[in-house]
Amino acid sequence: MNRTDIINYLIQRYNYNSYLEIGVQFPHSNFDKIEIKNKTGVEPFPIEDMLNKSIVELTSDMFFKSLETDVKYDIIFIDGLHTRDQCLADILNSLNHLSSNGCILVHDCLPTAEYQTTIEDNGREWTGDVWKAIVDIKNKSGIEVLTIDTDWGIGFIRNNKEGVPIEWLGNLDWEEYTFYKYELLNIKTIEEWKTLLTNK
Repeated sequence: MNRTDIINYLIQRYNYNSYLEIGVQFPHSNFDKIEIKNKTGVEPFPIEDMLNKSIVELTSDMFFKSLETDVKYDIIFIDGLHTRDQCLADILNSLNHLSSNGCILVHDCLPTAEYQTTIEDNGREWTGDVWKAIVDIKNKSGIEVLTIDTDWGIGFIRNNKEGVPIEWLGNLDWEEYTFYKYELLNIKTIEEWKTLLTNK
């Protein structure tokens, strides 16, 4: 299962009706394949023709600022600017606009080499330091956070009153990622993740 498969799986499983995607530079790669009644995309620098697509040409910060507080989405996919700070801001803003039974997915959480984790796009495979935002958000109480081991790593976040933050006092550098990523990111296989869904 890749990111599109996982999103459509969740939509069907929970009968979701509304979808938000942050970062839709190439709609054909994911956005166009999402099977849901209502979907919105946010992309400040569109490359493809956005005519007849429900894509807003704004930064994610500007988009969330423009939303009324009562606007909620069932499922939100974050694949915007690949930096720790921006990804964390997108997650926190998304939590404010997430339906009670909704979930957030975050792409590019499992880099395979250090060169992929640069702050700026290096012209090759680029995950940035998104993985650090997943560690950051695990320190927020009341939510469940894990990372699905597929398609460059997909962070999975949902409300859970029993969620307990896990404090990490390290520097969050590449060495720590290499040795402790399973603990830091709570990595699960697709089947382990599906089992967790079944149990709730």
